[in-house]
Amino acid sequence: MPIKLVAMDVDDTLITDELTILPECQEAIEQARQKGAEVMLATGRMFQATVPYARQLGLSGPLILYNGGLVQTVEGEVLDHRPVPLALAREIAQLCHAHDLHLNVYIDDELYVERITEHAEYYHKMTGVDGFPVGDLVAFMDKEPTKLLIVGEPDEIASWREILTKRYGEKLEIARSKPKYIEITQKGISKGVALKTVAEKLGLQASEVMAIGDSFNDIDMIKYAGVGVAVGNAPDVVKNTADWVAPSNEEAGVAEAICKFVL
Repeated sequence: MPIKLVAMDVDDTLITDELTILPECQEAIEQARQKGAEVMLATGRMFQATVPYARQLGLSGPLILYNGGLVQTVEGEVLDHRPVPLALAREIAQLCHAHDLHLNVYIDDELYVERITEHAEYYHKMTGVDGFPVGDLVAFMDKEPTKLLIVGEPDEIASWREILTKRYGEKLEIARSKPKYIEITQKGISKGVALKTVAEKLGLQASEVMAIGDSFNDIDMIKYAGVGVAVGNAPDVVKNTADWVAPSNEEAGVAEAICKFVL
């Protein structure tokens, strides 16, 4: 069946290491849309860090944000929101404070941190989003956050992901997106779950969907889609779940995938 919905990750998939969209990718996406395919972004990013790319591409439909914790249109209409339970969010915040881990807390599409650290500055460099330092995050949180994100050095993050998965894996989704990120969302939430929901609302079968990604948090949507694509810079574990491996994000892999399977 022809591909009628294309979902793609943003960081290290759609955009280059310089955080830009290559002209070849923009042109291929426009051609796919002219052919009648719906194109959407599926990312761990927050809305304010994603919508500039969506607008650059001329997209107007739903965006999968926060790893699936929020589905929202480019114009800001919330279609689905599944935040982290407040009690668990506070537990994670307390744990991070005790072990001096940098924690991002996302509430109403704003970013809150305990204090500005080198990890907060790294996150700003990657997304353009400033965090508001509020001190005690446990006391600050009086509303369920859409997502929590721990930022740290890769070895530290790998170790803490194992610890958190053992401790909270039955209550929360604990995913590693970038080497320096641990993404924490409500249990049962993923890009794949959100993509399935969007596809079904559009009346589409999985065989009519293509998903393109590079990291561990993309595996669910790559597996769900009728055509699952990993870009060349993805780790082997991600490539091994894909139906096809495209060139890297620096080599316009998204454009190659669209040309091969949509155009």
